Amino acid sequence: MASSMTMTTSFFGGAVATKPATATTRPSQLAVRASMDLEKAVEKSSNTRRGLVLSAVGVAAASSVTKVALGISVGFSPVNPCTLEILDIAKFAVSEYNKNKKAALAVEYVTSAEKATDTSPIFVNTFKLGIAAKDTRTGTIDNYVAVVASVVLPPKTELVSFEPLPK
Repeated sequence: MASSMTMTTSFFGGAVATKPATATTRPSQLAVRASMDLEKAVEKSSNTRRGLVLSAVGVAAASSVTKVALGISVGFSPVNPCTLEILDIAKFAVSEYNKNKKAALAVEYVTSAEKATDTSPIFVNTFKLGIAAKDTRTGTIDNYVAVVASVVLPPKTELVSFEPLPK
């Protein structure tokens, strides 16, 4: 098969350049099939790898949440309770408590915040928060302790416990 060339000129009538003409023939069925098989193999191996990583993260996250839920010694260190992240976590905890207990609490302020220090995976953040919440039905403000676990990959936040502090 002879190769053909296309001639082009610049807008101003300058130099003439030659370039190969674009091919008008389609790839053979064998080439298409080989390409599709390669794509399937790459997709399968990357999905398997991704699945293994996600399952490992899930197992590690579940073990940390279980430790906190069972009260197995998880160390906590204080963090600044006045950050937006902590306020969002406190709002999430109160919202989940309201859904589960049919309550009507609203966050007044966060009294204290601690983050778990010895959770094994780096993809799980566990927080213990002291929350002053107002019952919107009665107007009384009480203090609560909430434990919230947040998994980074895949993103999921879970309320582990929410208990009122004795007066």
